[in-house]
Amino acid sequence: MDITKANLDHLYHQVFSEERFLDVDPCAIVWDLSAHTQRQLDLEIGALFVAMITWGNRKAIRKAARHMLGDEMHWNPSVFILEQQYLDSYHDAKNNCVYRTLNRYKFIEVCENIYNALTSYRLAHPHEQQTLENCLKGLDMKQCIATITDWLAPARLGTMGKTACKRICMFLRWMVRTETPDFGLWKSFKPSELYAILDVHVCRLTFPILRHKQPSWTACEELTALFKEWDKTDPLKYDVALMTLADLETKKDRRIE
Repeated sequence: MDITKANLDHLYHQVFSEERFLDVDPCAIVWDLSAHTQRQLDLEIGALFVAMITWGNRKAIRKAARHMLGDEMHWNPSVFILEQQYLDSYHDAKNNCVYRTLNRYKFIEVCENIYNALTSYRLAHPHEQQTLENCLKGLDMKQCIATITDWLAPARLGTMGKTACKRICMFLRWMVRTETPDFGLWKSFKPSELYAILDVHVCRLTFPILRHKQPSWTACEELTALFKEWDKTDPLKYDVALMTLADLETKKDRRIE
């Protein structure tokens, strides 16, 4: 299928199925979390950590994410961070492995970074709600990406301005975009401000229409600009359409095999 506005609009409006999407996408684990808690900070932290490990095999991601949120955080990520329960987390993990190259020590460093960000915000704003959204309020979207990149630096999610920061852009889509399959928790930002979620699979699909062929920040900006030409208010609906197309092609390849 050619990557055109008309074809992606058709995929989004006529083919996309929330049920099928959540059957394979890691954000489904965050929806599972929402059955246990509606506290914003719980959902933010849970989503951030799921996004952090979203690379590799989807079944492995979902298994690791469910263990993280359920077995380690007991479906209460805010308490896990604010009470520093993470210091005793993954104590029985084989080879200290949390997921793939992310080990227990790097995981604890990430938790400490988020704890410090939330604690600093509470000290500076004692009468306001502790949320990740409030920690980022007043920043533009690039500054948000850069800040979150710093929080997650031990897990090596990319470098702002160089790499596409795919997992961080995905987390921001989950938080800001109001349409399914996203959560729309953050009211301080607009869906029109989001950046495209660009990885090797999206690069493969969009190869004919992008000048930059690798998942770099330059390519991310190029794809974002194109999405905004097609829809100024909700450009990342085309990311959902591309994921729908990718899943369809994967199923087709499996049938051929």
